[in-house]
Amino acid sequence: MNGQRVLSRRQLLKTMAATGALAAADLAWWEEPLIRPRRAWGAAPVRFQFSVPEPKRNVLVESLVQRFNQAQKDFEVKLEFVPQAQARQKLITSIAAGNPPDCCQVWDNWVGEFEGMGAVEDLTAKAKEWKHYKDVLPIAWQTVTVHNKIASLPWVVTNDGVYYRTDRLKEYGIKAPKDDWSFDDFLATAKAFTKPDKNQYGFGMRGQGTWAVLYATEFMYANGAQVLKDGKVVINSKEAAEALDWYLDLFRKHKVCPPSVPTDGWRGIVEGFGRGITNTYIHNSGSAEEQKGFVGDKNFSTVPLPLGPAKKRASFYFSETLTAFNKGKSRDGAWRFMSWLMEDEPNLMYTKGLGLLPSRKSLAERPEFTADPAYQGFLKSFPFSMVSPYLAYAGWGGKIDSEGVPLFQQALVGKLTAKEFLEKFAEVLTKNMT
Repeated sequence: MNGQRVLSRRQLLKTMAATGALAAADLAWWEEPLIRPRRAWGAAPVRFQFSVPEPKRNVLVESLVQRFNQAQKDFEVKLEFVPQAQARQKLITSIAAGNPPDCCQVWDNWVGEFEGMGAVEDLTAKAKEWKHYKDVLPIAWQTVTVHNKIASLPWVVTNDGVYYRTDRLKEYGIKAPKDDWSFDDFLATAKAFTKPDKNQYGFGMRGQGTWAVLYATEFMYANGAQVLKDGKVVINSKEAAEALDWYLDLFRKHKVCPPSVPTDGWRGIVEGFGRGITNTYIHNSGSAEEQKGFVGDKNFSTVPLPLGPAKKRASFYFSETLTAFNKGKSRDGAWRFMSWLMEDEPNLMYTKGLGLLPSRKSLAERPEFTADPAYQGFLKSFPFSMVSPYLAYAGWGGKIDSEGVPLFQQALVGKLTAKEFLEKFAEVLTKNMT
């Protein structure tokens, strides 16, 4: 890392601390590796591809990599940032060419696909001998277990909840949502929060990317729907269609969402809330720390997803994984680096810095998470959180994004009915049950 790059990264850290996007008390820890001399020169290189590059994550991950390189002399991690939209295809191409990175960070819904290609390092033996194996939440291990083999380390975990503006509740005289609120309560709150004359909308719906389909599916589950039943795809059920119609009508009929919904990905919904355009949105805890910088920690809170007509609800549980490839040139180095990232200090600092939740129980139970109002909606959702049903088949990972999302967007703008979308989506899933 050259001097100019180090300077720019340090300046970004200071800016984040000044704006509240990073705890000021943590600034010195993150900055230290960027100014201390490196000690890993000449060590065996370890290629690490990171697939969610955005400014804050970039600088935190670079700091972690530098800290690891300085902590030992055997390996030197070489960091490769790849935009999320391109990361999956780049990995597929590099695997096919026999030149994958040694390890990477990817969401668990991609891991099954890579395991199906015979490309993933089987970590079962190493993981079970690892000192923190029993400290990792069982459901976290479930997200990275494919065909009874541990394919990755669950770096951090997420589930979904609803963010809402507490300051605007008071401004508009709206009652705060309760933990057991209903679909009707959700709609009433979104309507009360919608002020078109002020360019404010009640709900920031996601219309782009895999999670556009997943968030909608959580509402379907609240109406008693399922993706799979007795080994068959049943996402095209009456219950699913009813719930999806209700969900899409938030945008199509009730107009409680901004017009940008069809093109809003995760940055769109996070920044829309941060800029004050939307007053609620669904996301995981990963944007909690960012919102503290955007709107202030006293001006928002989180609550679980609403109960549906079936008196059920679901919050899908995911892990951000550390995955190694069996054709990597430094398999020992990959394991050393990945397991180091799971150690107390680097794992706590990374999760706390980004608002994610640790997969290790001893860290998740610390007051940094349990005593912070911004995390309550997620912690209270654990009793009904479940591993995403879309992890059932490796072949589904890429198809949801490449085929499911375009179909969902057609339903969003009225080119398909909810039932038509679900019929076509069920066909996609059925054809790819591999």
